[in-house]
Amino acid sequence: MPADPTGAGPRPAHPLRRLLASSEGPREGESATLSYYTLLLASLALLTFGLIMVFSVQSVKSAADGGSAYENFAKYLVFAVVGLALMALAARVPARAWQRLSVPVLVVATLPQLLVDFVPSVRTCTGGNCNWIRLPGDQTVQPSEFIKLAICLYIGYVVACHADRLKDLKGLALWLLVPVGVPIALVLWGGDLGTVIVLVLLGAGALWVYGLRARWFALLGALGVAGFAGASLLVANRRARILMWWFPDSADPLDVGYQPKHGRWALGTGSWTGVGPGASRQKWGYLTQADSDYVFAVLGEEFGLVGTLAVIASFAVVGWCCLRVMRRCESVYVSVVTAGIMTWIVGQAFINMSVVVGLLPVLGVPLPLISAGGSSLISVLAAVGVLLSFARAEPGAAQELAARPGAVRRTLSVVSSRRKSV
Repeated sequence: MPADPTGAGPRPAHPLRRLLASSEGPREGESATLSYYTLLLASLALLTFGLIMVFSVQSVKSAADGGSAYENFAKYLVFAVVGLALMALAARVPARAWQRLSVPVLVVATLPQLLVDFVPSVRTCTGGNCNWIRLPGDQTVQPSEFIKLAICLYIGYVVACHADRLKDLKGLALWLLVPVGVPIALVLWGGDLGTVIVLVLLGAGALWVYGLRARWFALLGALGVAGFAGASLLVANRRARILMWWFPDSADPLDVGYQPKHGRWALGTGSWTGVGPGASRQKWGYLTQADSDYVFAVLGEEFGLVGTLAVIASFAVVGWCCLRVMRRCESVYVSVVTAGIMTWIVGQAFINMSVVVGLLPVLGVPLPLISAGGSSLISVLAAVGVLLSFARAEPGAAQELAARPGAVRRTLSVVSSRRKSV
């Protein structure tokens, strides 16, 4: 068993590793930087799709309001630039440093959520969801988006450094259920059940990869299902969404069934190759969440089945890169955090797309890197930066990446000398 570079001890065996490969760790002849570059390109491809779709929808909204088609998009582009800067910074932070920062990151991410829940003067609500903080300049921030990455980092820290304390219910509650459950409860208090579902899923994904015993999953799963049922049935809006999903033909087409129906119409209109970039009809006021929850429908209308499959393939590539990092890494911390981020990004994408096509009831979660939302975009890009940091730590990757700039400089110097000799 290779030594653990983060000092967390050897990785535990678990079903996922036995499924992925016959032997753990790097294989002979593998490219050391394949995970890094593939993940980077897939993430940038999704971001490009997202910027195209956000501009396509927001230009229509701006035109309808009599404003500039580029003004709102320029503001959103600032979030993309900030997210890319954080991604580049996070990619340079070593895994050992991320492990030390896990607890402070969770605390810092949770504090703004306290403002959301207990300081009404600074929060703002949309559709019964009160998880935004108003900022100067008519801007908002959603702290719950940053809690996702914080929980991934914290769970990795606990299982890497305090796994011996998770053997009984008291230790599990003290080290995991309470520290992770408090921010989740705060998000639920604000009414954002969709984000709570994602938070629970990413936590479950991280703990499953670590190898948490099945009896704990059964207990926590039963509690989670009961909590979801209670939170859904006790709120009229959520109850109506579930009933609409079960009985779509009986749903009011001008109320709760309005947006799901128009979302499916948009996908149907797109056919194989779409109606063309910017030519969507449903974004002209028919889909009220055209640039956020239902952006996948507009994407399907403009780019057709080909475009939707390209997006699905890109998310699949992100998931594959995460699995490869988990197989090749030598740290339980890296494995568990990567599993949590993978479950978050790929799982949330699956939920969003399933809602649009009608496989799940409306949950109100954005499509990562594609839906409009500055907080979501920044948090996902920061999470991609953490994954890139882990990919850089794969055996041989750091040396190969360090050698690349030297090779580029040598190539440019050769080209320059030849130009001078002509």
